[in-house]
Amino acid sequence: MQKITIKDKNYPQLLKQIYDPPKQLYILGKLEKLEKYPLAVVGTRKVSSYGRQVTEQFVRTLGQKGLTIISGLAIGVDGLAHQAALEVKAKTIAVLGSGFDNMYPTAHKKLAQDIVESGGAVITEYPPEMPPSKITFPARNRIISGLSLGVLVIDAPERSGALITARTALEQGRDVFAVPGQINDRNFIGTNELIKKGAAMVTKPEDVLEELGLSDVLTTDYRVGPCSEEEEILLGCLSKKAVHIDQLVKQAKLEIAKLISLLTTMEINGMVKNLGDGYYIRK
Repeated sequence: MQKITIKDKNYPQLLKQIYDPPKQLYILGKLEKLEKYPLAVVGTRKVSSYGRQVTEQFVRTLGQKGLTIISGLAIGVDGLAHQAALEVKAKTIAVLGSGFDNMYPTAHKKLAQDIVESGGAVITEYPPEMPPSKITFPARNRIISGLSLGVLVIDAPERSGALITARTALEQGRDVFAVPGQINDRNFIGTNELIKKGAAMVTKPEDVLEELGLSDVLTTDYRVGPCSEEEEILLGCLSKKAVHIDQLVKQAKLEIAKLISLLTTMEINGMVKNLGDGYYIRK
């Protein structure tokens, strides 16, 4: 573990600019080289299947483009964002609302370890013995947004910690992006309201790059291989001959919702091509 103060040279410059930066940071891993193109990705703990799919799509693409993904290690969108970043070997930073000896949620201790081992970092402003509380979590949200150029909000109901992060981002002069959802879906009351109030509506990862002015900076065309055993199985079912999605369900032995999510992500990553009418080929 490393401890730095706001007076240290390696204290994050973006975070130093906010009105109430933490006086010290406790760090597992290394923050060096992680501050280039940082983007916060936040959302509800009770993530919908749509929110799960969107999180994976956006994070994988933006991570491959060179953005560092920042989130709060929580169950739901946060954890999915960190995991998706790791799957494409992108850098990611987790910001805790407790000390390292009381890491929360305990279910994500392994994820935190994976983040550090991959070259990312887990950070907190709290000393190791500090337990999580209703006060520490809202306070840490200002660090998530303060470390970032902008905040992408996915799957946020009317009352959500993600909306607190969006609010602190606006107060800090950061960009806020929101993915729209169905108007009668409770999980998207918050995100739709953000859009009504002026947040940038984004429907694809490239929208985020454009809003941040990075479209011409991060132009690398990434093409990745399978990131999971399921993707590898799915690739094995595909060839240059068109295969219908119904056949893929039988061959891959996957549920239709999971299959569609995988195919969408694999299409974004340049592994498969959607021919329309439910037919796919391997690229």
